[in-house]
Amino acid sequence: FYLISNAAMVKTNTINLSASDDRPSKRIRLSGPADDDEPNVNDEPSSPPLPTLLPEIWALVMDFLPYTSVLQSAAVSRSMLREAMPSVTVLHLDSAVQLHAGVASRFRDVVNIYIYSLIQDRDGDDGDDECIIDEDTATRAVPFLCNFPRLERVFLGRRKSSNGEVEGFIPTRHTFDEDKERMDALINAFSGAFRSGALARNLWVLGLRCPRSSRITNMFADSSCGVCRNACKSFPLESVADFECEGSSNKHMHGRMDRPSYYSEQLYSLDVCLKREKIEEIIIKERSGGRELLYSQARFLSLLGRGTRKIVVPDKGKVLYVLKYNNEELGELGIFIRNAQINVKELSSETVTDAIKRSFAEDERDPLP
Repeated sequence: FYLISNAAMVKTNTINLSASDDRPSKRIRLSGPADDDEPNVNDEPSSPPLPTLLPEIWALVMDFLPYTSVLQSAAVSRSMLREAMPSVTVLHLDSAVQLHAGVASRFRDVVNIYIYSLIQDRDGDDGDDECIIDEDTATRAVPFLCNFPRLERVFLGRRKSSNGEVEGFIPTRHTFDEDKERMDALINAFSGAFRSGALARNLWVLGLRCPRSSRITNMFADSSCGVCRNACKSFPLESVADFECEGSSNKHMHGRMDRPSYYSEQLYSLDVCLKREKIEEIIIKERSGGRELLYSQARFLSLLGRGTRKIVVPDKGKVLYVLKYNNEELGELGIFIRNAQINVKELSSETVTDAIKRSFAEDERDPLP
């Protein structure tokens, strides 16, 4: 059929409209009662609506898209902008310019943010050589994140374009003093945001590490790092209890023989240069509810998941999830058992099994394997 326009002759079956007709143009509905010889030109078209997806489904799709593609999708229609964008839960940002608060209010339900522009390869070959911290990203990150009240996880680091692997800050790949100063400033910025209430108290910050965090730091004298002490006093209590320390995040590095091949992301908590004993001392003496948390059943179950994870896939039978503990990890479990006021022997085998399996999930929000 053809659209009727002023001063136009439109043919549909045997219909002829005079060119002198100055009525507004309308669409002709071709479908109608079977006994009608001619369609009524005043009726609206009755063509079936085009198939579409619910905004919630589009939001699930956008959870896996780069941030640029998310913004482009939102520009498609008013429905995408007003209904789909508020339901997006994950953002993947690849450059510092994307850390802009202008559209942050559109993302009502975001709980996970991945910032891949903090760490950049110095010579641009995307390898494991010397890296640098992007100053613009380090400056923008915390103010940008403060615009997401429901945020639960944020990862800062880089993603390799060659294989998609992500990794956080590794001090041995940063030789410039400016990089170490920028990392200190970024950790302090997070501490300040937590203490001022600008960031949610259940937010976990992943991928960062004190530039001085290493085994040799406390070899001759205990570290008195103000940046790490401030973080232990300011970051959410549960995340502080789970801090890596003295370079223990090295176990997550790619290429280690004892590192499970399925573990594709360095999603570890802040790695501080303080000893574990010092972290726990700060928690007990300077954090409200610290002692109760350190010696709770939930804490013990968390410690059970700290071993080296291995998956055994036999030719026949069930898949086995195995944790292997080193002396330090066994020592932490021993200290807990001695100091806690709960009898760990009374824990059911199902509870212990679920705790071990939980460590194989991405985080505690994921289903058990």
